[in-house]
Amino acid sequence: MAEFQSLLDNIDSFKGLLVKHEEVIHQKKVVLQEKKKIAADMQAEIDELTKEFDGMAHRKEELEKTIEEAEKAYSRITQSTQTLQAVIQQEFHRFQDPNPLGSSSKLAASPKS
Repeated sequence: MAEFQSLLDNIDSFKGLLVKHEEVIHQKKVVLQEKKKIAADMQAEIDELTKEFDGMAHRKEELEKTIEEAEKAYSRITQSTQTLQAVIQQEFHRFQDPNPLGSSSKLAASPKS
């Protein structure tokens, strides 16, 4: 009978261990669920940051294109300004020169026949 009681004590001991084991498993499941939630939240944040980064990269490309176009426009304006300045100077000198053809002074200096 003592052996039977010993077996019952062992069974009770195993039941206690089983209960503790189930509690540990439950706690680990809770921790795992929390970690999964944290991982999902972090993934959502990563996705959001990736979208934001992509948007910023696109804006950067657009700004670089705008700057390039502005530099080209500035270059064209500068060239046009230089051309206009050259034309104005030519016209200014033409109106200041009393003999725009430059040949009348030679004709005046040569004797007429």
